[in-house]
Amino acid sequence: MEKNNIYMKNAIVILITILSLSLLEGCADVEFEENPPSLLSPNSFFTTESEFEAALVGTFRPLYSEWSSYDYGYDLLLASGAEDVRSDADIFKNIDRLNPNDNEEIVRGFWKQHYQCIANANTIIGNLKNATEISDQKLAELGSQAKFLRALALFNLVRFFGEVQLTTFENQGDIENLKQATVQEIYTSIVNDLKDAEEGLPTSFSEKGRPTRGAAKALLAKVYLTMAGWPIEDATKYADARDKAAEIIGGVYNLEPNFADLWTQEKKLTTPEFIFTFYGSIEQEGAFGSHMHQATRHWGNGEGGWGDYFSEERFFNAFPDSPRKDASFTSVFADGTTFTEAGVQPHIAKYRDAGRTGANYGEGFRPILRYADVLLIYAEAANMAESGPSQAAYDAINAVRQRAGLADLPSGLSQDDFDKAVLDERNWELAFEGHRWHDLVRRKMVVEVNQSEHPGVSEINRLLPKPGAQLISGILEQNPGY
Repeated sequence: MEKNNIYMKNAIVILITILSLSLLEGCADVEFEENPPSLLSPNSFFTTESEFEAALVGTFRPLYSEWSSYDYGYDLLLASGAEDVRSDADIFKNIDRLNPNDNEEIVRGFWKQHYQCIANANTIIGNLKNATEISDQKLAELGSQAKFLRALALFNLVRFFGEVQLTTFENQGDIENLKQATVQEIYTSIVNDLKDAEEGLPTSFSEKGRPTRGAAKALLAKVYLTMAGWPIEDATKYADARDKAAEIIGGVYNLEPNFADLWTQEKKLTTPEFIFTFYGSIEQEGAFGSHMHQATRHWGNGEGGWGDYFSEERFFNAFPDSPRKDASFTSVFADGTTFTEAGVQPHIAKYRDAGRTGANYGEGFRPILRYADVLLIYAEAANMAESGPSQAAYDAINAVRQRAGLADLPSGLSQDDFDKAVLDERNWELAFEGHRWHDLVRRKMVVEVNQSEHPGVSEINRLLPKPGAQLISGILEQNPGY
C-alpha cells in the first residue's frame, strides 16, 4: 500500500520553489514566473529575502496552478452536494450524487495539493529564525503570509475531511507516525495562525493577490462562525464571529455597486469588495492560468466550453429574479438558445470573463473572501449571539440585498426567521463560490436539502472519505461510513 502522504514526505526533500516573483509592470496582480525549480535538501535553509519570497510563491502554487485547486474549481466540485453546483462527468459525479469512494481522483488531488501548501508553509515558518539582513517588519510579513495560507489549507481539509494530521515543520518528517488530530485541535491551530497573521500582515500590499490583515480577519470570522456549528457546536463562537466581522465593516472594504461588475476583468484589481483573491496568468503557457471559464461554459450552442460542472435547475428556479440572478447564471447561450431549449442545466456565469486566453487557460480570477460574505457572517452571527436581529444585523444583510436588486427584509422578524433569511441570502449571493456546502454541513442541513434529490443521503455525507491510499491503521483513520 502507498505510504501515508508520500508527497508530504517528499516535500521535505524536494520543496518546489520558484526563483523569482515577478510583477507585471502596470499590473498589480501577483505573477508567478516558473524557472526550473530549486531542489532543497533536508539540511537546506533560507536566509535571504529573495529565498523566502521564492518559497512563498511555492506555497501559493499548490492552491492555484495544478488543476486540483482553485484554478479549476476542485473545491466547488467537492462541494457539489450542495444545490448550486452539479457535475455529470464520470470522474466527478459520485461526489455530486453524495456517493463518493476513497479513491476519487478529485479527492486525491485536493488532499495532495493542500498538504503540499502546508508543507511549504511549514518550511518557511521553520526557517524564519535563520533570516539575515531582513527587517523585522518584512520577516513578520513573510511568516504571516505563510501562516495565512497554512490556515486556509487546514480550514479546507478539516471542513471536508474532519480529523486529519496536523503537520508542522518539526513533525512532518515523521508523518507515518503522526496520529490524526482532533477537530478541536485543528481549529485551535487555525485560529492561532490567523491571530498571528493578523498581527504581522499589513493592511495592503502593492501587489494584489497577497493575504492582508483584512484577509486574516475575514477568514478568522469565517472560522469562528464555522466553529459555532457542527461538529464543534460552540455557540460562544457566534459572538467571536460577530466581533471579528465588525472589525472589517466600515473599513477599507466595501460592496462593488454593480454586482455584475464583480466578475469582469476590468474590475478585478480595483473593486473594493475582494479581500483575498487568486489571479490567473497566461505568461507561463498556462502554468498559473485559470481554467474555470472553460470548465463552467456549456460545451454546445456556440459556447465552446467543457461543461464539466454547472448549476441545477432547482437552484435556478428558487433563485430570486434580480440583476444578481442575471449575472450569476448563463441561462441563454451564445446562439440564443435557452438552457431548457438545449435540454441541459443552467450554467455558471461568474467565471466567464477570462481576459486574455491561451489554448485552454486564461487570466481568470477566483475570489476566496469578499466583503459581502463578511456582511452576511456578521448578520448571522449577531442574530445568533444576541437572540434576535439587531438593527446592525438588518443593515448588514440589507446592504447585500439592495445591491442585488431586492427589497429590504421586513422589520420585526423572529430570530429563526431572520436566521433562515440570512442562510438563503448566503445561498444566492455566494452561489458557485464554494460556500453553500459548508453552510449546509455546519448547520446540519445536508440531509434536509438533499433528501428529495438523493434519497440515500445521510449524516455520514457531512464528511468526505479520506484518500484510501493515505490511511494507516491507528494513525490516519477513515471517516465513518466509508
